[in-house]
Amino acid sequence: MLSLLLKPWIATCRETRDGLSDYLDGDLGPRARIRIMRHLARCEGCRALLDSLTRTLKQLRSLGTLDQTSSAPATVKAIVERIERDER
Repeated sequence: MLSLLLKPWIATCRETRDGLSDYLDGDLGPRARIRIMRHLARCEGCRALLDSLTRTLKQLRSLGTLDQTSSAPATVKAIVERIERDER
């Protein structure tokens, strides 16, 4: 019964998991954000998931952006040519 009363005020684990990326990106509306914040205050499992997602995003961002001028296309071409040459 209590869960039915809290539903409009606190997100479920599933709603929280589904909304964590948007939560971190700031793409949630005020009501959804507050519901998730309330859920995170009560749920250790979802807080751990949020922490893991936050660390993952931080590590990905630390990699920087892909250098569009890299030599990757030339490297791929050289590999393909060598494979074709070795197949003959």
